[in-house]
Amino acid sequence: MIDAPPACLDSASLADEVGILIGRPLAGIADVDFRIRIAQTPRGRWLLRLETVDQAARADGTREAAAVAIAVSVRSIETPTVAPAGPDGHMAPGTVQSEAPSKASAAVASSRTALSWRPAMTVALVTDTGTLPSTAPGVDLEGNLQRGSFRLTLLGAWFVSRDVSGAGGIGGTFQLAFGGALSCLAPTWGRWTPLTCAGLEVGRLAGTGVGVARPETGAALWRAARAELGVRAVLGGSAAVVLRAGVAIPLERPAFVLDQSELVYQPSRMAVRATAGIELGF
Repeated sequence: MIDAPPACLDSASLADEVGILIGRPLAGIADVDFRIRIAQTPRGRWLLRLETVDQAARADGTREAAAVAIAVSVRSIETPTVAPAGPDGHMAPGTVQSEAPSKASAAVASSRTALSWRPAMTVALVTDTGTLPSTAPGVDLEGNLQRGSFRLTLLGAWFVSRDVSGAGGIGGTFQLAFGGALSCLAPTWGRWTPLTCAGLEVGRLAGTGVGVARPETGAALWRAARAELGVRAVLGGSAAVVLRAGVAIPLERPAFVLDQSELVYQPSRMAVRATAGIELGF
């Protein structure tokens, strides 16, 4: 039974479409009938109400929507499901009401997306003040994984060498390279993601004598704890800019000497780091 504007549905065409969707003629479904009611809402949308009933009774929308709804109902009858029931206008068992895509389904899909790991890569410029004799620029390559408000960053950095000299021009040139990991709290608010990070870095701090007869290179293991604050801002598409600043606290401060006695250089107790880069998501 169809209760709808005359131009809205054609019963024969509807039956044919249902047959295509369920794989057999609608007339071949025993002991079940359908009632279709179609009306236009104040917002200009079509509201389709479908009820599956026994042979004494009969659904909502355009012809295509009705066909889909009936097909779903037929499959529901063959694999029973439970729907809310009530005589006061609420949907009864076997009733399908459709006005727009399911918001619940969209919410579930959105939740699953938010909880999946999102990989990205960052190429950045970084500066160090305190580990080397003077402020040194460097390059930084990072791999990132974010899930919800948690962000994990694995990084590697290399800095331009810096010199220090004493009396008579005797001194050394020093270079730093390391790898590290940062764990960040990173809640996303629209296009902005504030970053609160902590982690460790391990690498190589090397020094080569300058102004001496036989220059030699000495290297020490560099280990430091890091703490940083920053922000990530979406530029468009999968690209974002990442800015961070913080400190590195060395777990040891290797001393570089000449002739086993004359101190040439020792890193500061705290180094200041600044990072600016472009992130590309996958």
